[in-house]
Amino acid sequence: MAFSAPSRLATRDKIAISYTAMPGVNQYANVSSHGLDSAPCIFGSLMKLSFKDTSSVSADVLAGPVYESSVRALYDDPKALLVGKLAVFLSVGAIWYRTFDPVLLVMIGVLLIIGGIRLVSFSHFHKAVNTGMRREDYPVWEWRYSLWGAAFVGLMGVFDFLVFARHSDGVVHLFAISMTMAYVIGISGRNFANASIVQSQVLVVSVPMVLGLVLFGDVYHALLGMMLIPFFVALTSIAARLRTMLTNAVLTALENKTIAERFDIALRNVSHGLALMDADGTFVVANARFAPLAGLKQGTQIVNRKADALPDLMTSPDGTESRSISLEKVFNRCLAEKRPSRFKHVLQDGIIVESNYNPTHNGGGVFVLEDVTERISSEQEIRKLASFDPLTHLPNRRFFALEINRVLQDGDGLAPCSIFFVDLDNFKDVNDSLGHTVGDKLLCSVALRMRSRMPEKGMVCRFGGDEFVIVVPGKMRRKECSAFAELLIEEITKPMVIDGNNLSVGASIGIAQCPANGNDYNHLLKVSDVALYDAKNRGRGCHSFYSDELGDVIRDRRALENELRRAIERGQLQINYQPLVNIRENRIKTCEALLRWHHPERGTISPAVFIPIAEEIGVISQIGKHVLEQATRACASWPGNVSVAVNVSSLQFQQSDVCAIVSAALAKSGLDPRRLEIEVTESAMLGNVEETTAVLSRLAKLGVRISLDDFGTGFSSLSYLHALPLDKVKIDRSFIENIHDDERSLVLLSGVTHLAKELGLSITIEGVETSEQMHILTEKVHVDEMQGYLFGRAMPQDDIVTLLGAQNPQPASRKKVRTTA
Repeated sequence: MAFSAPSRLATRDKIAISYTAMPGVNQYANVSSHGLDSAPCIFGSLMKLSFKDTSSVSADVLAGPVYESSVRALYDDPKALLVGKLAVFLSVGAIWYRTFDPVLLVMIGVLLIIGGIRLVSFSHFHKAVNTGMRREDYPVWEWRYSLWGAAFVGLMGVFDFLVFARHSDGVVHLFAISMTMAYVIGISGRNFANASIVQSQVLVVSVPMVLGLVLFGDVYHALLGMMLIPFFVALTSIAARLRTMLTNAVLTALENKTIAERFDIALRNVSHGLALMDADGTFVVANARFAPLAGLKQGTQIVNRKADALPDLMTSPDGTESRSISLEKVFNRCLAEKRPSRFKHVLQDGIIVESNYNPTHNGGGVFVLEDVTERISSEQEIRKLASFDPLTHLPNRRFFALEINRVLQDGDGLAPCSIFFVDLDNFKDVNDSLGHTVGDKLLCSVALRMRSRMPEKGMVCRFGGDEFVIVVPGKMRRKECSAFAELLIEEITKPMVIDGNNLSVGASIGIAQCPANGNDYNHLLKVSDVALYDAKNRGRGCHSFYSDELGDVIRDRRALENELRRAIERGQLQINYQPLVNIRENRIKTCEALLRWHHPERGTISPAVFIPIAEEIGVISQIGKHVLEQATRACASWPGNVSVAVNVSSLQFQQSDVCAIVSAALAKSGLDPRRLEIEVTESAMLGNVEETTAVLSRLAKLGVRISLDDFGTGFSSLSYLHALPLDKVKIDRSFIENIHDDERSLVLLSGVTHLAKELGLSITIEGVETSEQMHILTEKVHVDEMQGYLFGRAMPQDDIVTLLGAQNPQPASRKKVRTTA
């Protein structure tokens, strides 16, 4: 049963009880002012009652157990009814014996019949209750009681009226009045639970009796009749007070029962262990969960026992301490200190329990035991996730820094140690070509290998991506550091098989030492990163120690990186154009767009310096897009028979959509695609030959000419001649440096150019600086174009426009084109 606690009755005779049935619970119609027309609501465990004062419903409109109690109260005392009936029958018998009135004898017979019916009805009611009477039967029995009770007392009133009307004997009158008064008092005692029954029975007996006294004709009898009216009214008032007392008693009992049931339900269903102790340390209340969470067997009775029933339990669930304590001592200490407390203990099966104690005003306290094993496990997992790399399970950089400062802290800085900053070589190629799943497994394998080579007390963390940091405490000589770094590189470089792929990556390592390079962890990390940068610049697969001189170089390099970024933002990079001369026509047919950087303080910086920096810091695609847009715009202003050649870096193929950028530049400038040459180097093929070939093929379909730059410097140039959609091959300057002294160079160059010619490719030779070189080339090898200082250096847009305008538009004999440098 579950219902809200009833409010106290604000008025004596006016109360309404409303109730709301939850799904699955029957509900019955409202009750009338004279009882229930149908059975009340069934009260179950899902039922809810609410009580409120009102002036519209009488006090006998009761519901549920309250109504049932009122009906049972009517039939509750059959012995009192039987005694009352015997007293009535003795009285009416004495009256008849004194008067021998036949009419009264008939009335006595009828009273006997109705009295017998009432007694039989009482017997049947109790049998029905014992056999499990239904709720809907209660209104029927209430109606029966009301009917036969009113009939009996009504006949008594009529009997009294006939006595006063037919006889003047004072003794007879005394018997009649005494009998009726005694029975009416009994009515209020037996029927007070139902106002309508009390009122109806008092009314039907009092009216004939008072009427008979008034009509007797004697002033004293009339006065007596009038005096009985307040008496009868007082009886109904007494019955009302008794009824209110009954109602309050029933509702209070229901309220207490409800509270007790709710408390019991809460105790039985709560997941925590709950117990209430008094000031003596005795358990007054405890639910079923308390015993197992306190380390006792399930079902152990704790109520009315002291805390000494609890065992010794292991403490310190965080693992820092493992000892046994007595919960009796803990609980008694909590009672003695009289303040909220919290502690944890571990059961024998590893369950971690958190205990919370809150004192009560009477000196006792409430203990709440909670199984926090899952929560502690989750917290530990969260701490692990916050402190360790989820992939390699190595400490992450944040936790690692805290641990280093905690373990190696020595005064104002770190104790002697060495820091190794490790970066994997070519890891990006593996990640890009085989996917992140293979890349992640590769990182895990590398982490395990480094752990296997870790010296005593050495610590390693994954710093991020493919970078790792190792700290070795203690003083290490440079020779020892070098040996350890070489050992790491050797271990990491060993081939491994991952998902059927034979993989091999290298490693570069930067080394910093404390206190030689500083004694602050963050500073040591920075300088070891500088050393790593130097190791990578030296060719990778090696290690480098930090030095102040190296720091100056790296700082200058970093400064140059920042200045390059600012130069790009401010548009300080300039595009110059170097002519390519068609040997047969002796004309400039193509101009190559070349980037120049004139630094305001450093002067002119070579592309060989800043282009690799741009590729490393990831701005080469931005620069390449800018060059394409400016070069196509410039070419659109040149004579229609002159093209522009633009270099595309290998990183541009990886980092951007080259086709989209070229198409946008052509559309923006309005340049004919056939006047644009895209120059690519063999390095652009190394990342993904198929993908790069597909991009070049789409460009060729647009009409753009494709040129292979620096031909002959790679490892697979001949295969590229066959695979790529090429229009031109540019022979690297290295082929002609010793052409006038080395006959073999000339033979090799002749063979390469002959092969290109047979494949239908146009041939350009770079780096022609002397007339001697030009004459040898024109006489000994097949060549279509030449490019070099002999024909002109790279020059600004205005100068190249002037040069193109000045060149002779008519074909001329094969001779050097004279240009301004």
